[in-house]
Amino acid sequence: MRVILYGKKGHAHTVAFKNYLRMSEIPFIYKDISVDAEAKDHTKELYGGMLKFPTLFVDGEVYLIPTSDEFNKIMKELI
Repeated sequence: MRVILYGKKGHAHTVAFKNYLRMSEIPFIYKDISVDAEAKDHTKELYGGMLKFPTLFVDGEVYLIPTSDEFNKIMKELI
C-alpha cells in the first residue's frame, strides 16, 4: 500500500489526516505544497491551475480535496 498526502502546514484537514495516519501507523509520504515545488506544480495540474489541498493518493487512486467523511471511508477500506 502506498499513501501520499499533499497538504499545507497548519491547514486543519491536512493536520487531521496526518494525525490519523500516524496514530493508525499507516505508512505515508507527506508533501507540503508550500515548500515542495514539485508537489505544488502537480497540485496545480490536478486542479486546473488552482492550488487546492489536501490531496490524497492511495495506490494510484487520486482523491481531490477529500472531506473528513470521505477520508474516513478510504481509511476503513485500507485497514
